[in-house]
Amino acid sequence: MTSVRHSVRAILFDGDDVVLFRRVRPGREPYWVTPGGGVEPTDATPEAALRRELDEELGATAGPALHVFTLAEPGRLSTVFACRLVSLDLSRRSGPEFLEPDIGLHEVRRIRPQDVRTLNMVPPELGEFVSANAATLPALLDSATYAPGRYRPVVDVHLVLTDGEKVLLGRRQGTGYADGEWQIMPSGHLEEGESVVDTAVREAREELGVEVDGCEVVHVMHHRNAGGTARIGMFLVARSITGTPVNAEPHKCAELAWFPLDRLPEPTVPYARAGIEAVRRALAPAPPVPTASAGAASGPPVFSLHGWDVPGSADLAAEAVRAGFEEVTVCLIGWLDGGVLVHSDDETDRLPATVVRPGEGVEAALARLTPVGEVTFAGADDYVSARGRVGRRLAFSARLTEAPEGTVPLPPGSPGRLPYAEGVFVRHASSGLLYGLSGR
Repeated sequence: MTSVRHSVRAILFDGDDVVLFRRVRPGREPYWVTPGGGVEPTDATPEAALRRELDEELGATAGPALHVFTLAEPGRLSTVFACRLVSLDLSRRSGPEFLEPDIGLHEVRRIRPQDVRTLNMVPPELGEFVSANAATLPALLDSATYAPGRYRPVVDVHLVLTDGEKVLLGRRQGTGYADGEWQIMPSGHLEEGESVVDTAVREAREELGVEVDGCEVVHVMHHRNAGGTARIGMFLVARSITGTPVNAEPHKCAELAWFPLDRLPEPTVPYARAGIEAVRRALAPAPPVPTASAGAASGPPVFSLHGWDVPGSADLAAEAVRAGFEEVTVCLIGWLDGGVLVHSDDETDRLPATVVRPGEGVEAALARLTPVGEVTFAGADDYVSARGRVGRRLAFSARLTEAPEGTVPLPPGSPGRLPYAEGVFVRHASSGLLYGLSGR
């Protein structure tokens, strides 16, 4: 039986371009390849092999990967993933092909997808696939991985069950987000084809085994997690409940309990706490309106913003834990004389960055990048490390009086050769838009 060699390749998007290697070898016409390589016995999955290869070949991390293509050749099977570049550090290259100069050069180039078919691509079938799908691959990747683009918020539906003095909460478990914290029960996401009321009725049945009627929206909240994604929260109350609430989903809820509306337990999900307080005000008897103010707006607001203030490092760290991230990285947008300070090499630039060490705070990690104590949060995005650890990168902006060791300033207003995602951080920080990319 002929053995088949399994390899992985990355259609690695950096903004609108794809990252390729231009291979220059003695005695051969230059050709082009995507990042990637062979699957090793130690790789748990093809995706694990992909992330190892990205780290070895580019010192790169990427966001979620989507399997888009399989190429079968005699004796070889190639699994092709599409993903977006998060960070790039060529000084971390460790692949043997970059340590042996006699095997030629690997020049990093960024190419428009539609132009790939004009290159001497190896294998040519992969070049044709990239070019033929130049218009659809980015949209497919963005749709599958929630990359930035047209705003597509999650809509949360919370049915606040109260007897007038107490509210029903459930302690989350096994969900991957805010496990161990108290949340409104029932709660769920609006699904395609459902009304908000339909969702509330369905979630009450699924989570508590009760039937509800006369559901009414009493508050709407536009919420953003610290460093995370924004969502719309719809908070409802019901006119009647049939049945006794029980914990119908113990794999997601450790216990149910009733708590006074004005004395919620610790820890309660901050978003839920703010929503319950808004509902409590909405249900409170309205004070009499003086005759002179007849016609003026009265009563509690039916809409609020929550989480849109620039978060501090403690809030960012707490949210990363709440969301189940296994690793946190901080990067610095350091301004000196109008230019951004970067680490630079022959082919790329990159923002200074470091992984937060176990037991270390975000501020302490930042202090290893810059002696300046005052920094401003500038954005966040998510990645998967070479070891398969799901991580969140937090970007901070600071005005500096001297350059940290090993950094050089870009010309004022120039993005240099930063990866697209880091360029977005810089643009947002310079324009005062303090939230950048985000995935989760």
